[in-house]
Amino acid sequence: MYASPATHGIPFSADGSGKGQPDAPSSCDDALAEKGKRRSHRKSRFGCNNCKLRRVKCDEGKPECKNCRHRRIRCNFATATTPDSGSSHPLSSAEPTASPINEASLVPTDLGLPEIELIYHWTAATAKTLSLQDPGAKFWQTNVTETALTHYYLLHLIFAITALHLAYCRPSRHEEYTAKANQHYDKALPAVTSELSRLNHDNCDAVLLSVQLISFVGWARGPQPGEFLAFSSANERSEWLIFFRGIRSTLETLDYNSFKKSLLPQMSARGKILPPNTRPTFERPLANLRDYIQFASPHDRLASNLVALELLLECYHNRYDGVDSEYHLVFSWLFRMEEDFLEAMQKHEAVPLVLFAHFAVLMNDMEGLWYMKGWTTHVLHGIWGILGEEHKVHIRWPIEAVGWIPP
Repeated sequence: MYASPATHGIPFSADGSGKGQPDAPSSCDDALAEKGKRRSHRKSRFGCNNCKLRRVKCDEGKPECKNCRHRRIRCNFATATTPDSGSSHPLSSAEPTASPINEASLVPTDLGLPEIELIYHWTAATAKTLSLQDPGAKFWQTNVTETALTHYYLLHLIFAITALHLAYCRPSRHEEYTAKANQHYDKALPAVTSELSRLNHDNCDAVLLSVQLISFVGWARGPQPGEFLAFSSANERSEWLIFFRGIRSTLETLDYNSFKKSLLPQMSARGKILPPNTRPTFERPLANLRDYIQFASPHDRLASNLVALELLLECYHNRYDGVDSEYHLVFSWLFRMEEDFLEAMQKHEAVPLVLFAHFAVLMNDMEGLWYMKGWTTHVLHGIWGILGEEHKVHIRWPIEAVGWIPP
């Protein structure tokens, strides 16, 4: 799904290792040295698996934590095995573990004409829209389908994304197909979350493909009030970002060679470069953005913001100077981003939001894809509504480049 020129596959650090963060340019050396001084904080070893995945504080409530109850997903506290009264191992001696999802419970035994319609349209049309390259389209059409036949949560996600595609193509039946998409998505999500917490060589391909499809589903559902992909209006991570970053977490759990049916075929499916769209003159605006970052960034955020700028500049060159082979490769910017930068964006700090507005120009090239319709202006609208007046002048270039008119 997401390739980088450095790896011809899923986007991760520029050295191809998939671990750690990309090196900052030499001009940022002083700031990066300061970046190494991190504040310590207390961590809980006993949070539920979902909260650990999302990197959020868990209240450790039983039988389910507050976060899981609010998000209406299965909390492993609710399914944790209670130790026998005669057990010699106290509860506090180990982290709670979730009971594995029973695959048999996910077998779609009640398949009818609607599901037959969905699998037909998946292989005939939807799978081909997830890659512009013929090898990539064949991968989604055949490899992913074969994996889904033995991992039913992936099959439910295939049904979900296809139903959303049909909802887009057949407006008169939009509500019907959207309801069907939600039904299959809701059935798959608890299983994927559970499998993420016990990733192994047997399930890693299905899990990686699942979190990729969840990202596509998030796009395909269209812009939602208060959700802006990389941040939300509620000062917390958006649902989409949690699972998009789950791709990275999945890849970092095992050796890349473990993903023989998912990652490796995608890395080899890289085709010809994207057609040369009208190239925006971005060098001067991004140079001005650097000046703004150096002036407006708090001292302890400067290094992180400069790294984000360098990665953004790399994405611009890859897109418009003949490197990228898929439009969604630009999302390697969010994939490779440092955690503290993303946290600052969740807190609505001005500089990260201004950087994200400049990223929206790259997103705009994806508006021709059915699952990305409306996201660019929605994101810009969200950023505009949060920024103070003194910062809005610094997003005028991306607004003009996209052709959006602020309210």
